[in-house]
Amino acid sequence: MENRPYHHGNLRNALIKAGLELISTEGEENLSLRKVALKCGVSNAAPYAHFNNKDEFIAAIQQHIMDLFTSTLEQTAETYADAPDFLSMFGTAYVKFFYHNPLYFDFLFSRKNIRINLSLDCAEEKELPPLKILKQTAARTFCKVDMPESVMQNKIIAMWAFVHGLSAIATMPNVEYDKDWETRIEEIIQSIQTPI
Repeated sequence: MENRPYHHGNLRNALIKAGLELISTEGEENLSLRKVALKCGVSNAAPYAHFNNKDEFIAAIQQHIMDLFTSTLEQTAETYADAPDFLSMFGTAYVKFFYHNPLYFDFLFSRKNIRINLSLDCAEEKELPPLKILKQTAARTFCKVDMPESVMQNKIIAMWAFVHGLSAIATMPNVEYDKDWETRIEEIIQSIQTPI
């Protein structure tokens, strides 16, 4: 991909996008702020106005992806909050986010600073935002049928394991599938749903 000049005032986002492209083509170990600057058509010093070093840049990429993912799930939760198929739509949004952005899945969940809390308590400050949204919205759904907390927790863990695992499969380059993932993700998720 040829180098493209960034739009004035949006260098930080341009650097993050270029960083993701470089990670995709060359691997994270070969990423450097110098290469990112070259890709954006700016001086080698320009990235340092936004990031002190490569580690800070990597952290910014991670936060960027997490923000996009969280926003997608928040919008889905808001749109389908009272729909009977809310949980399947939520799961579909989860998987499709990574299907459309396959690099994001491995990059995001390979980070050592990602903390997964499977308890129902969402009070922890460092709670993974997408999982927190899933727990809160699923719990609201399950509470409508007076489900015991232990059963609720088991169901939420199973739901997350399913959509997370399906995301991993849908983004693996060595997985062959003779159907179109785009149209089948929702069907696959609905196929394992049982009445609450």
